[in-house]
Amino acid sequence: MTVNNSIKNDELGNELLAKFFDNSPIGIYILQDRVYKFINPEFLRITGYTEEELKEIDPLSMVHPEDRDMTRRKAIKMLKGKRNSPYLTRIITKRGQIRHILESVSSINYYGRRATLSYFMDNTEQELIKQALWESEEKFEKAFRSSPDWVVISTLDDGIYLEVNQNFLQTTGYEQYEVIGRSSAELGIWADLDQRDELHDILREKGRVRNAEVRFKTKPGRTIHVLWSAEVIDYKGRECLIAVTRDITDRKRAEEEKLKREKLQAVVETAGATCHELTQPMQTLFLLLDEIKKENPESQSPGEMEDQINRIRTITSKLQNITSYETKDYVQGSRIIDLEKSSSSGKK
Repeated sequence: MTVNNSIKNDELGNELLAKFFDNSPIGIYILQDRVYKFINPEFLRITGYTEEELKEIDPLSMVHPEDRDMTRRKAIKMLKGKRNSPYLTRIITKRGQIRHILESVSSINYYGRRATLSYFMDNTEQELIKQALWESEEKFEKAFRSSPDWVVISTLDDGIYLEVNQNFLQTTGYEQYEVIGRSSAELGIWADLDQRDELHDILREKGRVRNAEVRFKTKPGRTIHVLWSAEVIDYKGRECLIAVTRDITDRKRAEEEKLKREKLQAVVETAGATCHELTQPMQTLFLLLDEIKKENPESQSPGEMEDQINRIRTITSKLQNITSYETKDYVQGSRIIDLEKSSSSGKK
């Protein structure tokens, strides 16, 4: 009775083991004398071979030529108990596809003789994802480092710099060790902190800012004009922003110079028109003064009037020859041209 139960238990155990191997999501095979003795369906699916085809080929021939020596060495270490973790290798399927495989092997007794049991898992998708991530990170790193614009990565909440590129350092005058781990507020990068807060509020609400015109301060204290674009990103598990900044100081200076020239041209044209219009009335006033002097030679008023007219003539002469100008405060917050500080014919 005991013998019969033992036989039944062995049969049940073998049946369960067969079901496990057949339904396993991991490829399983047994090698003995470099010949496949057992192959489960998942191993056939991964490799693309039939059971009959596999029994006719050398197992190592399926391994990618570049990985064969490495695979042999790691398998031997694992069989000798000198390695516990699975090793990654590449195989070439029947269709010529390259698959990335995580494999683990162990030594077993199979029908009274030594054999090798292998667990064989297709890890191709994960490896391709890792490779794609690595390639994208490498491309990002190159673009980050070589960009002609400033590129920085900083924390969103407190503005601590995590990464800065070489252009940032060259333009601001800082060394990398002076920047990494410190905030923009500590360094005084932003010339207008209220504007910084406004832009960060927009970032939190919309996730991005495009071409905001702001002013930054360099380490030597120079104020520069920049276009600032930023986007909220997840960087190493933290909510950060990546900001690209373009120095437009020269452009702003050129725009300001152009505006000054346009204003000066407007002033010169207005002054010329005013002087032209005043010339005729002044000539008439001088003629009238001459007549008044003849009629009232003892009166002092004509002389005083003549002084004031000459004063007006001096002012119009300055206006006619103006080449640059400065302004001064006037009433109710307005400003007027300061003739004493303005240049006429290139002279102060």
